[in-house]
Amino acid sequence: MAQDTQPGELPRISKVVDFKIPLTWLLGVAFMVAGAFVSMYFQLGSQGETLKGLNEQLKDLQITVKSGNSQAATIQGQIEILKFRVEKLESDKRATK
Repeated sequence: MAQDTQPGELPRISKVVDFKIPLTWLLGVAFMVAGAFVSMYFQLGSQGETLKGLNEQLKDLQITVKSGNSQAATIQGQIEILKFRVEKLESDKRATK
């Protein structure tokens, strides 16, 4: 920093860098930043809608899996009953021979 002093005055600090930004650059950057914010806002809104749709599909899938699990358990129980009956019939058939 440069000090401009006159005899008998206190030291003054002058500006070393005098930088001026052109208005067109300032407005251009401001519009780019504003455009980026608007773009992010709408992208987040569309992603939120997408997530809502995916959440509903996930709930539907969970319901389907639960019903499939209960059907599988029911079928497994019926198979076990049929195996028991076949074994009983086979043992009765062996006993009658």
